[in-house]
Amino acid sequence: MAALSAAVRGARVLVLESEPLLGGTSAISGGAVWVPNHQYSYKTLKTSDSPEAARTYILGQGRDQILDPEVVDAFIDTAPKVARFVEERTYLSWIPVVWPDYTSDIPGASNYRSLFPGPFPPEVLGEAAALVRPPKKSGMARNPLPLWVINGIQNVWMAGYAMVGAFLEGCLREGVVVRTEARATRLLTGKAGVTGVAVDSGGREQIVQASKGVILASGGFEGSGDFTAKHLGASFPIQISPRGHYGDALRMAEEVGADLVAIDQAWWMPGIQVPGEEMEGTPISRLVQGERALPHTIMVNSSGKRFANEAVSYNDLGAVMRQADPTTGEMPNASVWMIFDEYYHQHYSFLSAPPGGSYPPNVVRADTLEELARKCGIDPEGLVGTVREFNPEATLGRDPWFNRGTSTFERFFGDHNVFLGTYSPSAWAPSRAHRARLAIAKAIGPIAGRVMGRIARARNPERMRKQLVPMLTRMMRPCLDNPPSGTLGPIDTPPYYAVKVEASAIGTIGGPRTDAKGRVLDPRGAVIPGLYAAGNVGGAATNGFYGGAGGTIILGVTFGYLAGQDAAAR
Repeated sequence: MAALSAAVRGARVLVLESEPLLGGTSAISGGAVWVPNHQYSYKTLKTSDSPEAARTYILGQGRDQILDPEVVDAFIDTAPKVARFVEERTYLSWIPVVWPDYTSDIPGASNYRSLFPGPFPPEVLGEAAALVRPPKKSGMARNPLPLWVINGIQNVWMAGYAMVGAFLEGCLREGVVVRTEARATRLLTGKAGVTGVAVDSGGREQIVQASKGVILASGGFEGSGDFTAKHLGASFPIQISPRGHYGDALRMAEEVGADLVAIDQAWWMPGIQVPGEEMEGTPISRLVQGERALPHTIMVNSSGKRFANEAVSYNDLGAVMRQADPTTGEMPNASVWMIFDEYYHQHYSFLSAPPGGSYPPNVVRADTLEELARKCGIDPEGLVGTVREFNPEATLGRDPWFNRGTSTFERFFGDHNVFLGTYSPSAWAPSRAHRARLAIAKAIGPIAGRVMGRIARARNPERMRKQLVPMLTRMMRPCLDNPPSGTLGPIDTPPYYAVKVEASAIGTIGGPRTDAKGRVLDPRGAVIPGLYAAGNVGGAATNGFYGGAGGTIILGVTFGYLAGQDAAAR
């Protein structure tokens, strides 16, 4: 986005990517962007929004004492403009959906701020399509978004794959030069500030002069054991993002005197490592998202105790998992176990296994809770006692310990047979319903892909929205009214199952402090001329507050746009 923003304003732009493929974590993500007051399909969604509501939400809960209001206002004002810029300059269309903000029940929250990428036709990229990082497997069990249909669509790219592909095509069309396997190692400085970068390419150092500026947009440092141990208390036992996030930009910014902020913050995410799953030769873990909000499951630590509301956003749960004991410094909940029973196994897909299907070998099975605990190294008395207390309350749809199921966001991801209830095939014949959905998706996938590809190539976003938003809204809006019982159920049907869940992050947040234009600041608050930063390396605009689905990507996109705009004008 930074490159595209600068190029359309006449700048000559070079993109340097350290890895062989482009896109980083964004490419393997859902690709959503969280855009307050976007104004897309508001009549169909039956909603409204305003900058004031967004400001109330972002600056609530005491964040007005921490965040820079000028930066927040720049984000709120610019994000909708960037969404429209994307549609004007690329083949991407945004699809607004029903999706509660992650802190869904505070003043200013909305259920309609997330935009998902529409389909992208990869043929417009030509040979450059091979440069975009493909998606990875998901661990999502149930989702109000009809993923079973979306995953069956062929011949077009979806989600983050589509977004990165569209941005790349737009850049190439504007004359941007893209080099992969070119790792920036240090910033060049002079009287005019930052004047270029040194690049390691094929083992040789090359010097690249930049007359207008250098924009750091490398992602975070979650892949660096040294940086995570130093700044986050411990390294991550598993990786959720792909290779390349080693903190190069953080180090380079520090070397030129940038003020570093939010260095102890991350976008937290629980993950599950399935044996043998890799990306580019490196183990990569599944995200743990909606599975936690379904009934008949809990999460416990090695003492067999619940430690949090399992159904909150992954960022909030991951933060609890990474909390250190103030006296010992240890993180007692960094490695925990997701416990569930045969009801869960028979009714929900999990780790790509269909309802009732075979799980990968990292899922432990036992006939009793005591046996399950012993196999996993969990205190048996603690687990049995926790389940004994939990079951009667869960049967009544209550959680007096952590209030699971009380927020809109939590209920949204619960068990949702919104049209037929207990008469839904997913309720009384989940395995057959799953097979039927796969068959339908396989049958309509090629046709849907051709139709969507044609619409995408025509670059008619409004037509795309008219086709998709009414249908998606009818399917997803009823999930806002799911009952608390959709997230709670007793664990009382043997056999029992457990899978290890470990705390990780989809990206770190710490990096150089930036202003409302994405310019890097020094400790005195003065601009370092010629240096900009955006995304997970740049500025911590919300200091780790995760607004909603797409709340990380939109910060990179928005401040990348502003940085490119400002650099081009120098």
